Amino acid sequence: MLCGLAREPPICRGCMIIMFCGIPGSGKTTIAELLAARLGDLGRVQLLSSDKLKAPVYRKMLKTLGPDQKRAEFVILDATFYKKAWREQVEALAHDEKVITVHLECALDIALERNRKRRPNISEKALHVVFHRMEPPDRPTLKIDTANLPASDAAAKIFDHVKEQR
Repeated sequence: MLCGLAREPPICRGCMIIMFCGIPGSGKTTIAELLAARLGDLGRVQLLSSDKLKAPVYRKMLKTLGPDQKRAEFVILDATFYKKAWREQVEALAHDEKVITVHLECALDIALERNRKRRPNISEKALHVVFHRMEPPDRPTLKIDTANLPASDAAAKIFDHVKEQR
């Protein structure tokens, strides 16, 4: 069941927005999918991935947070969110909803290696651009270095934090 009231923000009292940010190849999509599967035991999950959306990605993601939108108990936003302004827009649209910002850190060489192996991949030039333009969050809820932490452990860490915040 989607929770929500059609006219007054926040649409779902007690809902959580989990916003991933990090460079391409840092593990966002893999971890977001693992997390979504685990969160399904606690309530409805809406996973929005930049890998599956056509441009304009951020406009579409932000639209789902609009005051007239129904949403699940857990909304996972899987994108680089490398610009501070995009993260600020999520916070502004959240109203009273809890926003958990998960910053996935990853060394450039590891991200490039992961990107070469995935299909579809992005151009190495684009990955370099995002890496150099990344505006890391000042105070992320969670900061996870994915270079040495398996995706399943990262998802478990986020899941445990979400459970504590409910």
